[in-house]
Amino acid sequence: MPVSLPALTGNPKADAAALCDSLMLRRLRWRLGACGPDAFDCWSSMVLLQKHLFGRDVAMVRIAEGVPRAALAEAFATFEPAILQWRSRERGEEPRHGDGVLMSHKDAPHHCGVWLDLDRGVVAHMAEHGGFSVDDRQALRLTGYTHLRFFEWRAVADV
Repeated sequence: MPVSLPALTGNPKADAAALCDSLMLRRLRWRLGACGPDAFDCWSSMVLLQKHLFGRDVAMVRIAEGVPRAALAEAFATFEPAILQWRSRERGEEPRHGDGVLMSHKDAPHHCGVWLDLDRGVVAHMAEHGGFSVDDRQALRLTGYTHLRFFEWRAVADV
């Protein structure tokens, strides 16, 4: 994890904006399996955002470097600890601040981020090309991300 993160103020939107600004200024790199402080993959950056902003202990997916894309897709799709922590939102149901986002790209069949209620809604994510990014739905579509699915956090005890 980065050495220092902005202190929380209690204002969820301001805290999210400050954290995203801080992470973008660091020019973090994407590296599969990395968990910081200078590089992250999409899952570890989502874990960082969820922990710092929402106090959630998201299960960590560990993927070794050099894993074929098909195996990576399978790991994301079948990672049982995460399946127990999240509930898929119904089709057409609007995402809420802190929701997990699973999306597809031709170069990354399974990619994730965090939905934040900033502006008209954005996804904070660690992209393989470009590093840490905060994009609205239109920007995601323009860069090739499709099929956004939203997941709300649920306590494991609720299962």
